[in-house]
Amino acid sequence: MTEYYGEPAVKLGIVMFGNGVIMPDGKTVSPAINAHPLSFNMDELKKAVEGLPHKKGFTNMAQAFAMAEDMFIKGSRKEAQQSVMVITDGKPSFSFMTSEMVEQLDDKSIMRYFVVISETPIENEQMQNMKAWASQPWETNLVHVDGGLLMLEADSELWAEKAVTKFCPLAHSPMSEEYEIKIYGYMHVKDSGWCGDKGAILSKNADNAEQCAALAAGAGSGSFLLGAFFRRGWCIAGTFRADAAAYKKWLEPNSRVNPECPQVDGVGGEWKSSMLYDFYVMEPVGMKDEESATTSR
Repeated sequence: MTEYYGEPAVKLGIVMFGNGVIMPDGKTVSPAINAHPLSFNMDELKKAVEGLPHKKGFTNMAQAFAMAEDMFIKGSRKEAQQSVMVITDGKPSFSFMTSEMVEQLDDKSIMRYFVVISETPIENEQMQNMKAWASQPWETNLVHVDGGLLMLEADSELWAEKAVTKFCPLAHSPMSEEYEIKIYGYMHVKDSGWCGDKGAILSKNADNAEQCAALAAGAGSGSFLLGAFFRRGWCIAGTFRADAAAYKKWLEPNSRVNPECPQVDGVGGEWKSSMLYDFYVMEPVGMKDEESATTSR
């Protein structure tokens, strides 16, 4: 998701390599291809991937790293972790040149993740470069599709999910979130802003949202603000109290990608922005009883 909780989540770009040829000067290797610059537009990114041709050149991975670095310089966000995920068959050309580019990325704290699609066992000597080029420890940052293309095609969604959950620092499971909402009785709605007004400071040492929710429930508050960055640990009561309609709206699929701030009993109507606080809402009183009654009928 390029956006979630009303804030930019991930910016993606696509570099295509495997187009390697020796240029007319007899020394230079052809550059990798900038198939799509860093962008939040997921539809355009998908189209770019679907339209990629098979270039049938040698594996110019060093040039792919160089192109990725150039894309970061031109379009990355200062506050975001820069990462490169390499999807390859594990047969790079010019290993020395590639190692030098990896060191250059490492010096700039750019993470390297590898999805290696190869029948070669991970213990094989041919795989040592992949292990060395991935950010360390490589076990955390490398997915080996053992069995090659046949295994990948057998269940591509499984391998994609495995790569995303392993590599993404903010991997998000809607199913787990739905379970937690039902069990704990509160919902994370928006990052870097809040609906309504700030109330009393409940704590300056809250370890997590669950602790802050307990404090908000004890204070009879219908929402709370959880601190981030310089306000990490702060828990503040919110004046916004969701009714059943607003709460159910936020429960709908993808409703928190760019959530609305509704007006309920004269409170709310627009988001108040600050990178220092994330907004959570408590489940309205009686909603569980209402759902139970509906189920029993």
